Amino acid sequence: MSRLQPNIRRTALAACVVLTGAASSHADVGLPAAGAQTDPFRHVQALQDIATANGGNRAAGTPGYDRSAEYVADRLRAAGYTVRFEEFTFPFFDERSPPVLVSRPEEPDVLTPPREALRTLMSSGSGDVTAPVQAVDLALSEEPLQTSTSGCEREDFAGFTPGHIALVRRGTCPFQTKAELAQAAGAAGLIIMNQGTGDQTGTFGGRLSTQAAIPVLGVTTELGRRLAEVAQDPSRNRVRLKVDVETGTRSTRNVLADRGETSGRFIVVGAHLDSVSEGPGMNDNASGTAAVLETALRLAKEAAAGTPIRFAFWGAEERGLIGSRHHLDALSEEERRRIRFYINLDMVGSPNFGRFVQLSQTERTAGTAGIIQAFTDHFESRNLAVEERSRNQRGFGSDDAAFAAKDIPTLGLFTGAGNAKSEEHAARFGGQAGQPYDPCYHKACDNAENVDRAVLGQMTDALTHVLLSARTIVPDR
Repeated sequence: MSRLQPNIRRTALAACVVLTGAASSHADVGLPAAGAQTDPFRHVQALQDIATANGGNRAAGTPGYDRSAEYVADRLRAAGYTVRFEEFTFPFFDERSPPVLVSRPEEPDVLTPPREALRTLMSSGSGDVTAPVQAVDLALSEEPLQTSTSGCEREDFAGFTPGHIALVRRGTCPFQTKAELAQAAGAAGLIIMNQGTGDQTGTFGGRLSTQAAIPVLGVTTELGRRLAEVAQDPSRNRVRLKVDVETGTRSTRNVLADRGETSGRFIVVGAHLDSVSEGPGMNDNASGTAAVLETALRLAKEAAAGTPIRFAFWGAEERGLIGSRHHLDALSEEERRRIRFYINLDMVGSPNFGRFVQLSQTERTAGTAGIIQAFTDHFESRNLAVEERSRNQRGFGSDDAAFAAKDIPTLGLFTGAGNAKSEEHAARFGGQAGQPYDPCYHKACDNAENVDRAVLGQMTDALTHVLLSARTIVPDR
């Protein structure tokens, strides 16, 4: 799961905090035991093995992703599907080494932040710069801090000294705007501190829409305040900022298979197949891949009657929903109108999970109301708590946003990402309040042990049930 522009999350390698007993804290109430032949977790384990054998990740444009695509295609072909690959190119970005940020590098370090306090923004430029830091319209004296416009206007950089490293606050305008204005002012590097309002205080990631010529880092609010103090003291104000990245263009592919004839109206069900570069991506999103793949295999054994379905496994979602957008752009307007609705599965095995049926739009549509109710009824009939929510209740983006942008009704299944679980949700779903739904979100520790096998099975069973019933739930008119 990615962050939509301008807040696409990218996490540096870090140690994982494991929720002790998180998986066992949820009762598997009302879910019939699945045999080994239909357990979606087998696909998670296979994708973990692929990641382990290919540098620890399955990022788009890497051998790990290519092997993942072949695995999915092979399973589908063995079940009788005709599989096609949809090739496309995307801008590639990869960190060759972790970013460096130290104060007074020629002397004993006054400021050497922990690695987890800073993150390189995607499409940052490379560079190794040692220069003074210069604060840009930070407004840090306000208590409490207000929403920031720091670095959003050319006037913010009036009096900026070319060759300095610009320090701005996150907020109001895209990261790209801040980077372009900093570059235009002659900044040798850019540091964006979290804006310090609400829960926007910790480490964050993001994406620039075009490649920057200078290194760009995101840092915590606390680290930004310390840098602002350094900037006010000429005797201390000498900072080294280093970013080492590889950029370019690579090719990758979507994996597509149709059940039934899609020359008429059909449903699309999809999950992104790629991981971030930092880890194997088992919850994000081998879990969604496994649920969609296992459902496709189950439906292959059923009679072909029913609504035609396109099963899609998207590439380069973590690079900005590129695979799903490419697919939709390649369709004609008439072909897009034939899509009845899109169901997205992204992160459906979170260890501290909730069960969410969610919409990209802010309200139900005629095309999704029956399907949402079918999912809700399925879970409730098994005494499994479920909640309907709209995607604007959290800041994340996934491939359903690409479909919603084309006015195609969308919904998705989701069990939680890196944000903290509320007391209300802990009471409803079990698990630990105040802890992330997925403590390994976009981290190296997002391995097979980070996937709750029970909730993955529940989500897969729900998807299978709803797709088998789709024609009666939403008559095709």
